[in-house]
Amino acid sequence: MENGWGVAMYFSGIAACLGIATVLKLKVRLFQKHLMPTSMLAGVIGFIALQIGRYVFGWVTEEKLVQIQNELGYLVSHMMAIGFISLALKDRNKKKNNDIANTGYAIVITYMVQGILGMTVSLLLIKFFFPDLFPPFGMLLPLGFAQGPGQAVNIGIKWEEAGFRSGANVSLAVANLGFVWALIGGVPFLNFLLKRVYKNQRKYSIHEVKDLEHDRYSQRTISVPKSVHIDDLSIQLLLIGSVYLATYLFIYGVSKLLTPLGTFGETISEMLWGFNFIIGTVIAIGLRVFMDRMRVKRVIRINYADNYLLQRISAGAFDFMITASLAAISVTVLSDYFVPILVLTTAGGLFTMVYTYFIGRLIYEKEQLEHIIALYGMWTGTITTGIALLREIDPYSKTNVPENLVLGSGYAIFVGFPLMIILGLPLQGYKLNQPIYYFWAFVAMAAVTLIMTVLLVRNVKSGKKAVQGK
Repeated sequence: MENGWGVAMYFSGIAACLGIATVLKLKVRLFQKHLMPTSMLAGVIGFIALQIGRYVFGWVTEEKLVQIQNELGYLVSHMMAIGFISLALKDRNKKKNNDIANTGYAIVITYMVQGILGMTVSLLLIKFFFPDLFPPFGMLLPLGFAQGPGQAVNIGIKWEEAGFRSGANVSLAVANLGFVWALIGGVPFLNFLLKRVYKNQRKYSIHEVKDLEHDRYSQRTISVPKSVHIDDLSIQLLLIGSVYLATYLFIYGVSKLLTPLGTFGETISEMLWGFNFIIGTVIAIGLRVFMDRMRVKRVIRINYADNYLLQRISAGAFDFMITASLAAISVTVLSDYFVPILVLTTAGGLFTMVYTYFIGRLIYEKEQLEHIIALYGMWTGTITTGIALLREIDPYSKTNVPENLVLGSGYAIFVGFPLMIILGLPLQGYKLNQPIYYFWAFVAMAAVTLIMTVLLVRNVKSGKKAVQGK
């Protein structure tokens, strides 16, 4: 847009959609009865507004609509990174909790088994129905479901550059159908479990839940003296911005080092840019550990990171991310890829439902149903949708499930780093026209699944022994 108003208009447009959605959630009984988060409703409003502007009134040209959708895709990527960096900078409860590690292992296993299922579906579709389908298409299942729209669009953009037509929009479509499975499939799934398995637990009406809840993990923790003459919020933005700058410089530097490796180096470089949120989170955790140690040594006497403000920044970033991801969906792309997307997401949704039930019963002794339903919501949508489903049976946040989801995701970032390399294998096979790489992708995912399962089972057994020994 002219006069440098582009960024401001995207921000204002998303904010307006969130404002309208908030009013609808507050005033319209139909929307109050359903679990759909306000950010998702806002995304639907944004999507409808763009389609009306293009196809009803003609205010937006086709070229401009594609540009808006692409730029919203980039915004989704950055909002996801900011959200996770904010969470990683928060102070943590340092008590040992086996459920956090177990959740982390389970998340990595989920990435892998969804990847195996997705690649199987993708190759079968190519073999029998859609010979021109992009072979790594199936890997969008773990990216769009287990990791959410931010990561899906990250990789989709890079795959688009490698030859996957409309890759970013296809990625968003898969991720947003994951939201549909989370919210529309999640409630019947929960009702089934309450009726058939967990008969003694209660489901709460949304009207029984207080609008304002006390968040025990988000208290004000900052101690910057007023003589510094900088606002508390500015300090948090300084920390987040510094981490994101370090993330960019790290990826840029490694990409330059990979250049001499030719096609393989180029593929890994593309994956690195797509995993900006993982690298940013790792750097943020490193900064948090460094600041904690400096405070112990009294080198730093001020607690700069404020849990309350960081939590609010993270939640706001995720709201903007979800809204932008839904608004950016292309009707044209949906029509072109409708059958492959529908087959992939249906297989993924049904599988994740069954898989989450069994792995939840394996891992957790306490708060089993709460973990199962929250993990299902997270593995088909995001942490936000997981928490939305959890509120049906834990409306006052009395369980440790939200903390396990957040910290388990951070744990999974470290142990799940091989996913970055594995994602490069199908793409490399496509670029070189060497299907053998698809086979090695299956082998790699199966190997990681086996290793993580062994570690998970050992950790679960050691946790049970520790409890019995008390």
